[in-house]
Amino acid sequence: MRRLSRDSWLALLLLVLFTAVTALALYQQTRANQQAPPLASFSSQPDGARALWLYLERMGFEVHNPTLENFAISPDYDVVLLLSPQTAVTAPEWRILEGWVEQGGTLIVVGDDYFSSQVVDYFGFRLSYTGGTETAVFPQTPLLTAPPLPAAASLTTTYALQPRRDDFVTHYATANGRPVVVSWVQGDGRIILSASPAAFTNLGLQEPGNAAWVLALLNAAGDPQVLFFDEWHHGVRGAAVTVTAGNWLQRTPGGRALLYAALVLFVGLVLQGRIFGRPLPMPQALSRRAPLEYISGIANLSRRAGHRTAVLQDYRHRLKRDLGFRYRLNPTLPDEEFVARLAELDTAVDPQELRALLRQLQTARSEHEMVQAAAAAAAFGERVNWLL
Repeated sequence: MRRLSRDSWLALLLLVLFTAVTALALYQQTRANQQAPPLASFSSQPDGARALWLYLERMGFEVHNPTLENFAISPDYDVVLLLSPQTAVTAPEWRILEGWVEQGGTLIVVGDDYFSSQVVDYFGFRLSYTGGTETAVFPQTPLLTAPPLPAAASLTTTYALQPRRDDFVTHYATANGRPVVVSWVQGDGRIILSASPAAFTNLGLQEPGNAAWVLALLNAAGDPQVLFFDEWHHGVRGAAVTVTAGNWLQRTPGGRALLYAALVLFVGLVLQGRIFGRPLPMPQALSRRAPLEYISGIANLSRRAGHRTAVLQDYRHRLKRDLGFRYRLNPTLPDEEFVARLAELDTAVDPQELRALLRQLQTARSEHEMVQAAAAAAAFGERVNWLL
């Protein structure tokens, strides 16, 4: 079995690597297309918020979730629901959010994942693990229980808020007093943070008391009428980017394919570079080959290629050419005519021997017969030429 060379192993490893990366990217893309972000207002999955959307509409709220080409908040919105964001909030977006809050809006932030922790950190809190998978939380102030809720909300959490500020009100906390739902006034508006997203999901909204608790949380904003589900930070955005010559490579499938091909070519060139090559011996360590090795090599190649007939024809043609050169006889004449005319001009040539030799050069089949015929032709030519 033939062993693969080092370059073949490198090429195979590179192919396997890029195949794995491509398969992983396709899997993640397919999974992303099949699974909506958590607490998305259009998601009917257990962790989605479609039930919340329908519940709020049934309670008389005007609910919006437009697909935006550029992030903006209409002054007509009373409440913005930033539920479990999946992208970072940029500095310009923070200016828009805070400016809208200071003009009288209410921002409700709910979540306990990575990007939610960034939002919480921006407002001077940190998400802190409670140490249990389902830690119960309890009301601390009457703001969210007045009027009294018809059933006790079954709120649980796995994270609590660790404050770095003291100008907030704690509405719900764990049994040891760690805040879970807090709010504070900012400008003419209000910001509400909740580290317990379970009550807002399609599954959690079915638990007793959770729907009424969410409604009480919204009523803490005063008398809101128009609600806005922020799907921008779930990655749902319009195609506002114009493809130009400067961003064609990054924004189009063809451009990204060219970048991918260039990366593969670059890696291939690097792997074939001198720094990764085999060590070469010094010139003085190289041994020269003997001339006989080249002759033997050419002979072996000729044998493998089946040049036996061509060699015999060459010997036969050269013999007739050398014999007829002195008398200007054409070597391409038929053998009988060539021998007859040569015998007339040169009595030293035995016609019978020459005819037998030409026939032998034409009919030899095996390599042994070929060698014998070539030796006989060489001997005949030397004898005749010496006699001449």
